[in-house]
Amino acid sequence: MSPASRRASRSLLPVIVVLSVVLAGLLAVIVRRETRSTGTATVAAARPLPAPEPTARPSTAQVRRATAELDRRSPGRDTSAWSVRGARARATSVPILMWHVVATPKPGTPYPDLWVTPEQFAAQVDALRGAGFTAVTTEDLWKAWHGTGTLPRHPVVLSFDDGDLSHVTNAAPVLARAGWPGVLNLAVNHLGPKGLPMWGARRLVREGWEIDSHTVDHLDLTTLDDAALAEQLTRSRMLIERRLGVSTRFLCYPAGRNDDRVRAAARQAGYVAATTVVPGIAAPTDDPFQLPRIRVGPTTTPESLVDQARGTAAPPTVVGPA
Repeated sequence: MSPASRRASRSLLPVIVVLSVVLAGLLAVIVRRETRSTGTATVAAARPLPAPEPTARPSTAQVRRATAELDRRSPGRDTSAWSVRGARARATSVPILMWHVVATPKPGTPYPDLWVTPEQFAAQVDALRGAGFTAVTTEDLWKAWHGTGTLPRHPVVLSFDDGDLSHVTNAAPVLARAGWPGVLNLAVNHLGPKGLPMWGARRLVREGWEIDSHTVDHLDLTTLDDAALAEQLTRSRMLIERRLGVSTRFLCYPAGRNDDRVRAAARQAGYVAATTVVPGIAAPTDDPFQLPRIRVGPTTTPESLVDQARGTAAPPTVVGPA
């Protein structure tokens, strides 16, 4: 290289350094714009896991009929006959059933296996009642398993994932007629006009439903970095308490996705137990952060549901979105 060329190269060096700094800054801006903040942590380009589309918005008259039916049918919970306590309660296995949408899907609706019609749901609940089952909450079974609560002779948990309008308009009236609570696993970002309206969530709380965490954004927790994982777990508990006035210490993993790191983070975030989509009946000897459930779908007959809840028939294997 000639002396002139070397002098030219040296004169360009400061320019190259400045351009490098500018490009690095631009790149940082682009990365920040391609991530989305969920509070104090940032979730990088994470997309929510598949979930059923929200049910159609009802008319004002339909909402009034649903709330009037709840007012008319809600006798409240009666636990006076619950007699299973002590060592027997601590050893009682409890089926945790899982529904998603309780409504009639339109043709072409994505994930129709996550929909159960109101008529099917009513028949399923009637069959459970006829077989002697009584609905309890996750809190009920947790206290009984740890020696501080009682259970009915044949307890069952009825859980509903995500947060959908049909939970208050179609599922809640059926449970109110029986004096049963439900357990709503709420993805907080489903709370609103495109999922479960605020008035509906508050009505479920009034009906005695337990509200548990399904995280904020229904993301695959196993794919998040540590900060984003902690944010999904802690912020969902905080938002549920702030918006609905109830506290929760139970988690439902979105689509059941969990691993050792996720379970450790859930403990760190203050949860005491978590449910999965692994089929089975929950037992007090199970890992509390890997409790199984039984999915209920449109092909689940009332008779088969009773058999699965009793443990005399194998529950279906979960395939696809959960």
